[in-house]
Parts: sequence; C-alpha cells; structure tokens
Amino acid sequence: MAGTEETKNEEIKKEEEEPEEVFETNWEFEVDNFDDMGLKEEVLRGIYAFGFKEPSPIQQKGILPII
Repeated sequence: MAGTEETKNEEIKKEEEEPEEVFETNWEFEVDNFDDMGLKEEVLRGIYAFGFKEPSPIQQKGILPII
C-alpha cells in the first residue's frame, strides 16, 4: 500500500510543478462548428469520418486564422 501512496504523491507533486497551459490570441472570432469554417467538402468528410462532431476550443479560434 505504501507504494501506491508514494505514486499518488509523486503524481500530485508533478501536477503542481507543471504550469497550466494558457492559449492567448488577438483573434476574437470563434466558430462553433466545422461546417461554418468554409472548409472544403473533402476535408469536412474526413473530419466527420474520424468521429469529430465539434471543434475543440483551440480549433474554434485557430483554424480560420491559419487558413
């Protein structure tokens, strides 16, 4: 049981040491779904074929400025 407690303590310590990731941008526009991003039909089919339904927060803000 001591090994389990030590492992848990190590994980907590590691989490405390890692800084929280913050995504900052000057781009204010967010897109809530892939269909409104103006992507090619082939790309959309690939996205949906992989099982993605909604863009992640970084995809909502990052795809259009990259395009």
